[in-house]
Amino acid sequence: MKQRALDPKPQRTRRAFTFVEVLVVILTLAILMAVALPLYLSVVSDSQRKVCRANMRSISKAAHAARDRTHCADYTSIIAKSSTAIDISAADAAAGSLVNLNSVPVCPNAGTYTLADGNTGDATTFKVLCSFSGHGTFQPGADAN
Repeated sequence: MKQRALDPKPQRTRRAFTFVEVLVVILTLAILMAVALPLYLSVVSDSQRKVCRANMRSISKAAHAARDRTHCADYTSIIAKSSTAIDISAADAAAGSLVNLNSVPVCPNAGTYTLADGNTGDATTFKVLCSFSGHGTFQPGADAN
């Protein structure tokens, strides 16, 4: 007698995942993404603010250097020349603008940088502003970082 003829269910080898196993894997990945994505986005946003802050610091150092180079009593001429988005061209260099910047700083969120009078309300102090909301301003001496 043959053994095979008497066995009602032949043994099959398992070759694929079941539908439930695939759904469990997809659900697990979805939960991990739901946790990780907000954390990733907040880290990216924080790093963009830090880059913008560093750019504002560089601009303020260039404004200090321009004031020292021109021996001005205050920042009136520097603020007037940079009242719009900072543009460093040959004409600006000849006019004594912020030529100490090696390259034009670019906000990571496409904001523009401008100079304005500082907290004292006159041109004895100045602050650097970013047009992108949330990046704020930087005033040398008043802001620690």
